Amino acid sequence: MQLTFRDVLEAFHVSEKEVRDWISKKGMPYTKINELHRFNYISLVDWALEKKITLTPEVLALADREKKNSGVLYQAIKTGNVYYDVPGDNPEEVLKAIVNVLPLPPRLNKESLLQMLIAREKMMTTAIGNGIAIPHVRNPVVLAIDTPCVTLCFLKNPVDFKALDRKPVFAVFTILSPSVKEHLTILSRLAFCLQKTRLQEYLQERASSDKILAEVMVSEST
Repeated sequence: MQLTFRDVLEAFHVSEKEVRDWISKKGMPYTKINELHRFNYISLVDWALEKKITLTPEVLALADREKKNSGVLYQAIKTGNVYYDVPGDNPEEVLKAIVNVLPLPPRLNKESLLQMLIAREKMMTTAIGNGIAIPHVRNPVVLAIDTPCVTLCFLKNPVDFKALDRKPVFAVFTILSPSVKEHLTILSRLAFCLQKTRLQEYLQERASSDKILAEVMVSEST
């Protein structure tokens, strides 16, 4: 998606002078078409993250102009949301707290889902290392929902999930899908994005949901 100079001014809430300073002094990426500035949206967000430029809600909202281009995982996390300081002193308590915040339709039984997650965790840890867990990572949670969602929960205190690298878990991604195919697509995207150093750093520092979503969007596009 290509943005105009005016799009950038309005999205970042800055003056024309500031944008021209970004171009000349901070290497803001752009091209010129018929003497007019044009900005590639993904490149612009990637640059803003690198230079620690504040991402306004309007910047991320631009991604919704063309949902097909903003990424499957990005849209799933937007649907599932990001939560901070989720309580729990052991995996079962953590999973119970997570199930309570999942965006489930009223018709779905939260207790049944909780027992499914607990049973899976007792069978084998879903911690994948580096302090991250993905409940039911190998067995899709397929539910009667309209769209897939990924809920990211940062734990109030790191919890021992019996990870192979022995690192306690501080971040949990819970994937809910309407089909096995969509679960596998999201899981593969998540695995790919988690290889990115910047996303790992944002998770470690418990960055804002806007920063995490922006980095996921950039990572998916590469």
